[in-house]
Amino acid sequence: MRTRDPHALDKEPIVYAKRSHGHAGLSFLTTLAFLLSLVSLGISGFLAYRLLDLQQAFSVVNGALNQNPALKTSPGGQSAPNQPSTNQPAESSQQPPQPAANPSGQTGQLTQTAIDNKAQIEIIAVNRIQNPNTKLRDFVNIQFRARRLAPKTDAVSYEQGVIYPGSTTARNPTTGETYPAVDRINRATSNVSVSDLNPNATADAYVWMQIPENTTAIDILIPKTQAFKNVPIAN
Repeated sequence: MRTRDPHALDKEPIVYAKRSHGHAGLSFLTTLAFLLSLVSLGISGFLAYRLLDLQQAFSVVNGALNQNPALKTSPGGQSAPNQPSTNQPAESSQQPPQPAANPSGQTGQLTQTAIDNKAQIEIIAVNRIQNPNTKLRDFVNIQFRARRLAPKTDAVSYEQGVIYPGSTTARNPTTGETYPAVDRINRATSNVSVSDLNPNATADAYVWMQIPENTTAIDILIPKTQAFKNVPIAN
């Protein structure tokens, strides 16, 4: 029987098996490509969702503008034609004071000269009011305005130029009955001093009288003033 030499065994070449890495590299690239595909799909889906969301928002805004054209603005940033023009004056919320109504409705009949033509008295209003004691409408409030006509160089003494509204009386033009002031202290202006007024300056006064409800017109007699004839009483 033939045997191998043990030393010959040591001299035989030893062949080692080489491990191949080709399959491992291909697996890594495939995994990376798959991950990149997932990321790309995620980004694409997010962008598509945002685009759809923006389209819906634009649709809502466009529909609102179509339903209400007043919301549209011009390129210059100004409001649409529904807005008032800046060139037009703004309407004031407050109305200018209206002048007192003329009781007779005719200009000139309620203006008389006074104090020897140095002053002028104008009846502003003659209104029937309620008696605070009896609740009857038998009180009449007479309002008048005194205007100085005399120039400053024309001296007007106090005694000459003062007018006491409380001394005013009314007269029924039909029966001749007269009516004095109700309360010359509390229901009338204390006095009107024309001598203290500048030329063309005015001072207002009033007086209350008790006149029967069935009386519709009166003569008004103010001291130092020509009489006012047949002045209607406003209700």
